[in-house]
Amino acid sequence: MKKNFKVIIPLFVIVLVLAFFNSMVNVVVDIKWFKEVGYLSVYFTKLLAVLKIMLPVFLLVFFALLIYYNSLKKSIYKWKGSTDTLNSKKYNKLFIFFDLVISFIISFNLSKSYWYTILQYKNSVDFNLKDPMFNKDISFFVFKLPLIQSIYNLLMTLCIVLVIGTFITYVVLNARDKIINGGNLRNTKIFTSNFKSDITKFAGRQLAVVSALILLLLSLGYMIKSWNLVYSPRGVVFGASYTDVKVSLYFYKVIAVLAIVTSVVVFVSLLLSKVKPIVISIVLIFLLIIGENLAAVFVQNFVVKSNEKTLEKKYIEYNMDYTKKGFNIDKVDSKDFPIKNDLTAEDLKGNKETIENIKINSVNQVLEYYNQIQVLKYYYTFKDMDVDRYNVNGKNTQVFMSTREIDVNSLKDKASTWQNRHLTYTHGYGVVMNKVNAVTSSGKPEFLIKDIPIENSMNIDLKDPRIYFGEETNEYAVVNTKIGELDYPEGDNNKTSKYNGTAGIKMSGINKVLFSIYEKNPKFLLSRDITKESKIIINRNIMERVKKIAPFILYDKDPYVVINEGKLYWIIDGYSISDRYPFSQPYNKINYIRNSVKVVIDAVNGDTDFYIVDDKDPVIKNFSKIFPKLFKEYSKMPEGLKAHLKYPEDLFNMQCSVLGKYHVTDPTVFYSGDDLWDISKNEKQVDSGNKEEKNPPSYIIMKLPGENKEEMVVTQYFNVNGKNNMESLLCGRMDGENYGKLVLYNFNNDPVESPYLFKQSIKQDANISKEISLWNQKGSGSGVIFGDTQIIPIKNSLLYIEPLYIRASGKESIPQMKRVIVSYGDKMVIEESIEKALNQVFNIKNSEEQKGKDEQKTSNEPVNTSEIKKAKELYDKALEAQKKGDWTKYGEYINELGKLLEEYSK
Repeated sequence: MKKNFKVIIPLFVIVLVLAFFNSMVNVVVDIKWFKEVGYLSVYFTKLLAVLKIMLPVFLLVFFALLIYYNSLKKSIYKWKGSTDTLNSKKYNKLFIFFDLVISFIISFNLSKSYWYTILQYKNSVDFNLKDPMFNKDISFFVFKLPLIQSIYNLLMTLCIVLVIGTFITYVVLNARDKIINGGNLRNTKIFTSNFKSDITKFAGRQLAVVSALILLLLSLGYMIKSWNLVYSPRGVVFGASYTDVKVSLYFYKVIAVLAIVTSVVVFVSLLLSKVKPIVISIVLIFLLIIGENLAAVFVQNFVVKSNEKTLEKKYIEYNMDYTKKGFNIDKVDSKDFPIKNDLTAEDLKGNKETIENIKINSVNQVLEYYNQIQVLKYYYTFKDMDVDRYNVNGKNTQVFMSTREIDVNSLKDKASTWQNRHLTYTHGYGVVMNKVNAVTSSGKPEFLIKDIPIENSMNIDLKDPRIYFGEETNEYAVVNTKIGELDYPEGDNNKTSKYNGTAGIKMSGINKVLFSIYEKNPKFLLSRDITKESKIIINRNIMERVKKIAPFILYDKDPYVVINEGKLYWIIDGYSISDRYPFSQPYNKINYIRNSVKVVIDAVNGDTDFYIVDDKDPVIKNFSKIFPKLFKEYSKMPEGLKAHLKYPEDLFNMQCSVLGKYHVTDPTVFYSGDDLWDISKNEKQVDSGNKEEKNPPSYIIMKLPGENKEEMVVTQYFNVNGKNNMESLLCGRMDGENYGKLVLYNFNNDPVESPYLFKQSIKQDANISKEISLWNQKGSGSGVIFGDTQIIPIKNSLLYIEPLYIRASGKESIPQMKRVIVSYGDKMVIEESIEKALNQVFNIKNSEEQKGKDEQKTSNEPVNTSEIKKAKELYDKALEAQKKGDWTKYGEYINELGKLLEEYSK
């Protein structure tokens, strides 16, 4: 045996090294990278957990198979009176080799698959909330039950494999012996003759033990099925139903107890070679299993369905309660919002900051403009647009901002060399920012930051505009080489720089070899531009970076960039999630979610910090117990970054989807389904043929009704199910202590236009539709595009805003914001700016001018009321002519009015 091990073990090690060489290289690179980013402890937590699980499982499986093999040899000796069949050195060596391989494969895959589940079980944190069915803390279902179920599945599979393997071994050996003795394979009696007595002699004890274990596991399996009823899809809602509780649960308990009794019966009967007790016990279990299915179907169809509203009421309440808790919408501040539309000019002044931050720029159109005008060179790109707020010259100002990232895939032909892709074009440069509420006279965004070199008209410095880590930065970079790293073109030359950040792994001789193997590229060894001071920066895509460090967190798909203390930082929202929250309706395979983490990444150094922003979340507490050095407290986040935290869009969208059904509080109303909401639809194109699209959420700075100051909120509109009448408005708050709070404004069936109906009203307005038609006619050389619709609540009124863009028909044309439509109550106007539109709707300018003239008349001479009345009549006629599109009459009335005012002023 010792000689066998001396040969087999080295051979086994060599095979493993060859098979896992690339994996070993990846492990070495990962260790170096995790050390560089400061999270080596996170990596070793996983690595050590895998090894701690793998070693005992390997030994357990190896010796279990070895013991089972040896016990079979003894049984065969008793059965055949000889051990020659399995006692040769050849069979022993072969079995030990296969035992090692099988044990390694099982232990490796098991530890790799279940290390995290085991750590979650070990570090379970109470929710301090119990399920309504078993009275167990929710932590049992979220952290413990998954491991129990996994162990059950594994052990049951192994036991069944052993039983099958035993029977196959018996049949093969039995057939071989009878063929040697002159038998025929076509004669089935070779396999069946004396089967009962032979199989008992062959492996009676083994089968007795394994069969008893299977039945004990079956008992555990039905206990697990009982607990899993909290996820049952049988009833009208997700979670246990009347039938599950009153029928299935009782059957499961009886089957679990019977399986334990049967395990004893089977064990004893196999040892005594008695079949009848085994058959009776197993048949009884099967009858109960079949009986449960039949009884459940009968009760569900003939008892529950005719009394569903009454019998399922309690379980509907469970589902409503736990779904709201799971998606954190159980504390939505719901308020009635009766529409009065009684705003005055003074009300607008009282909401000045809201009015000043109304968006007349739109996300998609501005991003298109950036990518046409501000990329400056073909190898730059803007991926998406971020919405944020900054203090610009003393005012809280909402802005659009995007990063100018490098796109090495745009390098074509001879320019796409290894040196260019990895040594020269290493980083993006700068950001572009514009106000959401201002455009130039030609309808283009009014920039606060633009161009290269950067032109900055803000009072916020950007000292280091380089972007080594970003959303589109997918290639590794070798920095501090003999080749300069391109910043931007400067005349006939290129402005270059050397990397001054802290990221990267030093390119020593060993590391050159390592990364040549890792990247499968010998240029690391052959390049004369790489020196000892050079560093390789890998995992530069910020989404891949955070997923590699903490893959157990779900990340928002839209990171956003922030300027703080002269540097650029990325912020990514992280979610702790579960699909194991009892009674909670799953959405996209998730039924529990919290925005518990904010990840901050330095765009130059790549420093990646995970801040816990919801320390009450049990799931993030579980994470922090498993990885104690991964997370930081929210209090340690720089104040400048806290000011830019936003309510994440992915979470808000999911909550809106859930709220459409789960805003109701009465289970009877929920069951009837007569108070369902849909997320409002909208129309993007003027000539789309009334094609509806789901309205995207919108970030707005405004003063919420009843609040004292403006704040940034994210909004979404809800319609009555299947209709286009707007039913409510949801706002997610994100400033200061209000972060994460949801406010729901209910219109209580008032006739309120949704974004889609607002667009139809625009098309039906005679004056506005006429003007749009002139721009949008075929052959006119232009087309009209709707911008981002906004519906802003002010006091007990709603203000509708719609920017209009005009795009020339040329291939490279850029949309320009040319008009703003404002609707309030029964008034709708189209103007060149939001100021003019509001002045016209609320008659602000005319009132102020008239007030000034009245004051002047009062102080100097008696007022000539007849002349004032005549001027008012001319002004009203001019407005009426403008609405009708009669520009000739409009000009005549304005000229008469001008002459009258000139005479009056003499």
